[in-house]
Amino acid sequence: MQEIKFDLGNNIHETAKASGAPSFQKSETAGLIDYSVAAVPDTIPAHYTRAGYEIVWRPIFAFAMYADRDRGTDLRVETVTLQLSRILKTHEQAQAFVEQTLAQFNKGKWQRYSELEWYTLLTGRSSLLDEQGRLSDELMALDPDYKIPAEDWPLVVKKGPIWRWVGDGVIAKLKVNEYGTEERGLDYSLGLQFDLVDIANARDAEDLARRLKEGDAKGWNSTVEHEANKKKAAARIKRLEENAIQRGDSVVKRP
Repeated sequence: MQEIKFDLGNNIHETAKASGAPSFQKSETAGLIDYSVAAVPDTIPAHYTRAGYEIVWRPIFAFAMYADRDRGTDLRVETVTLQLSRILKTHEQAQAFVEQTLAQFNKGKWQRYSELEWYTLLTGRSSLLDEQGRLSDELMALDPDYKIPAEDWPLVVKKGPIWRWVGDGVIAKLKVNEYGTEERGLDYSLGLQFDLVDIANARDAEDLARRLKEGDAKGWNSTVEHEANKKKAAARIKRLEENAIQRGDSVVKRP
């Protein structure tokens, strides 16, 4: 095995056969099919092979892909998750690795992504800041072209920053967490996830509808609260965009 090759949207059994991995752990629960590989050798990368969108990531200690029988008999791979091996021992190593990953996305045809109702896409430092100009507690749409200052990096990674892209019907998400303490030192966890846009959107819509229905049935006025939160988000986005323009950053047109 030289690499684990994968793409989304094709039959999960055929994708597994073509991946180059000698074997998978296979399971199925309530129609959800899971192919996974653990303890991947450090020299073996995972390779997202779609032309114009290729991403190579290593070392990984876990690779998993999923298909859902309830979504169709073609059993399309709808989600792939990668977990980085615990190799990052310093903030400098972690930042360098993240920047190398961002550079791969920037070289391809990927475009930045966010949920239109809840987040905006800002450039530069503005993508890190809240309405008051402080480091935001919700770092959901960071600018991949912005180099985070080294002095800010330890604070940023404690908040679980997320970079997201969309391309050719696939959403990609890079999430970074640092869970360390003074007693045990740094503890980085990095994950890279790919999802089919149509499936992810349908799944999110179904989950939201279920939560609102259940909340309303319990007397929580969940639908009313949800609509109020959307209005608050729109007002917050407007302020963030105005602030970004004032400090010399810009608003990215969302795909």
